[in-house]
Amino acid sequence: MRINRRVAKNRKASQARRKKTVSVDLASLRSVEHSCSGCAQDEPCCCSSYEVCVTGAEMEQIIQVLPEAARLCPHLRTDQGYDNLFEYVEPGLHALDTAEDGLCLLAYVDDHKIRCSLHAAGANLGLPLGKVKPKACLLWPMSLSEGDEVLSLAGDALAFRCTTRRRKRSNCLSPAFVEAVELVYGSGTGDRLEQEADTGARRTTLPRRGR
Repeated sequence: MRINRRVAKNRKASQARRKKTVSVDLASLRSVEHSCSGCAQDEPCCCSSYEVCVTGAEMEQIIQVLPEAARLCPHLRTDQGYDNLFEYVEPGLHALDTAEDGLCLLAYVDDHKIRCSLHAAGANLGLPLGKVKPKACLLWPMSLSEGDEVLSLAGDALAFRCTTRRRKRSNCLSPAFVEAVELVYGSGTGDRLEQEADTGARRTTLPRRGR
């Protein structure tokens, strides 16, 4: 999950009272367009703006594709194999390590743009992105509240060039949001979310999935 230290420490208490569904703030998601083509090196970038924490299952997924990711990020290799990318936060939760400038160690630069080696590794290996990237990264600039209770637009989403406020009101969701929800919450959920948004509903729910 893409969370801060305070949330990480409270995670166990939150999990104990989690519901079987996640509430979705459709109104906030409909207010913007989002399309990712990589961040310019001199622009705000999601790969350097947050602490990304992953579950044990997500960590194992990353480890499986690390050899392919290291082809794009040679700094991941050491004489003994690969650098340790994971910083312990609490039982079952680790943070992805970063360079001194805050950039995720799994990020690399191609054609003057910052890109994700996990995303590229998944494409190169023919793996679904949901089996490679952390949930928080798949969902961004959507963000889950503390306890994973509400999915909405991240508060600072408009600080990034890839997300822009719509000039005209629309009930349609950005295709990127529909795709991300499908990857994280399962087949058919993206289409259902899109249909709910088209009705003008301000909120809906999604079934929770463990990762």
